Amino acid sequence: MKNKRINLRIHHFFDIIRAFGKGENNLSPHPYGHSFHKIAMIIRNNPDLKIKNVIGCDSVCEGCVHYKKDYCDDSIDYRKDFVLKEKFNDQIDKRIIEKCSIKKGEILTTIQLCEKAKLYLDNIEFIYSGNDLWHTEQRKEDVSKGLKLYLELHKIKLDSK
Repeated sequence: MKNKRINLRIHHFFDIIRAFGKGENNLSPHPYGHSFHKIAMIIRNNPDLKIKNVIGCDSVCEGCVHYKKDYCDDSIDYRKDFVLKEKFNDQIDKRIIEKCSIKKGEILTTIQLCEKAKLYLDNIEFIYSGNDLWHTEQRKEDVSKGLKLYLELHKIKLDSK
């Protein structure tokens, strides 16, 4: 997997870290057919993986029944301000990019993204504003746990700036 690069929405990276924090280490294929489980295992096993930050469909979307050439046609019903999942995800990604000082198209390693996690966690209420606060707090806890487990797995200690 050395020198491999994937395209990834930044929120998908944190969703994968969150899954690890929830104890989901052997993810199964999703009924939609997307590649979340495959990408999660690639990230889990490759701390030096290069990840290109994208807004829009990414490597996780591959194989999904809702992936239509270059957009997602899935919908959401848990928000009043969004119907299309892609529009909601675009907003989340833009907020994460802003708060974590990441540029669209920037290529970072998995570890470099882990270094951005503190900024993500410190701003999670803003990033997910409009979502159920309990769910956001649970997300924060699970991402924190997942990050700790990921770093321990790879024997990595981040600078505590």
